Amino acid sequence: MAENVIEIIEVDVPRLSRMIVDREALVIDVRESHEYEEEHIPGSLLLPLSFMDAELFPVFTESAVVMVCQVGKRSAAAAKQLIKAGIPGVGSLAGGIDAWIEAGLELEGTKHE
Repeated sequence: MAENVIEIIEVDVPRLSRMIVDREALVIDVRESHEYEEEHIPGSLLLPLSFMDAELFPVFTESAVVMVCQVGKRSAAAAKQLIKAGIPGVGSLAGGIDAWIEAGLELEGTKHE
């Protein structure tokens, strides 16, 4: 019996940057609170993967949901959980915050004060 394959939408840095500017994305940071406090994408919301309950996650129809983490592993796991729970159109930032930094884009947090 073949197992269902869950396809995660991988969003690259330039695309997410445009989506944020155009207000087309809700960015959810799934790292732990100490990581988020140190640095995060401006406007992102914190929902650590360790606390996430996919069954309670609301469906957003006005914008895409893009999960982010440091390198893209936890955000992909979070996106997979949400997709399994029936949440449509969930993406994951390819390369995570590290890719965002490599692109030279703005971050905020205690590391940047």
